[in-house]
Amino acid sequence: MLSNEYALISLFAFVTKIIGRKKLQKMVYLLQQAGVPYNLKFRYHHYGPYSAELQAEIDRLIGHQLLTETYDGVAYTYEITEQGRSFLQKYKEVIGHFFDLPIPAVEKLMETDTSVLEMASTYAYLLEMGYQQQDAINKTEELKPLLKNHLEEAENLLHSINDCLPQNS
Repeated sequence: MLSNEYALISLFAFVTKIIGRKKLQKMVYLLQQAGVPYNLKFRYHHYGPYSAELQAEIDRLIGHQLLTETYDGVAYTYEITEQGRSFLQKYKEVIGHFFDLPIPAVEKLMETDTSVLEMASTYAYLLEMGYQQQDAINKTEELKPLLKNHLEEAENLLHSINDCLPQNS
C-alpha cells in the first residue's frame, strides 16, 4: 500500500538510517501505537511485537531501491536512497500532505537503546492486548527476565513519547 510506503520512507527521510532489525520493528510498533498510520499487524514474538508485514514492506522498498540494506556481520542497517527521497517528494506532490511524523517521539526512539525499546514495546503490546497496568508489568517482567532492569526506563519512554504527541502539547 502506497500510504505505508510513504509513512516508512518519511521515517527514513528524517532519521536517514536505522541500525538493527529489532530496533526498526520496535520503533515502527511504538510509532504506530502513537498514531502514525502504518496500518501493520503485529504479533508477539520472542523479542516483543513483530510484523511480518513490516518486513515485507521493507523488502519491497529495498527491491524498488528506495532503501538499502547492508549487513556487517552483526546487524542490518537500513538507509534511504536518493530514489527514496525522490519517491517521497513525488508522492507529496501527487497525493498531498498525508500526516505529520511526530519528530520529538522519533528522536526519542532513535536515542533509546534497543533493549529498552524491546521492553517498552512488549509492555505496550500487553496493554494493547487488554492487560491491566500491573498485570502488564508483571507479564513483561516474566517474558523479559534478562531485561527486567530496563522496565522503569521503558515505562518512562512510553510516557515521554505520549508527551511528544501534538494532542498532548
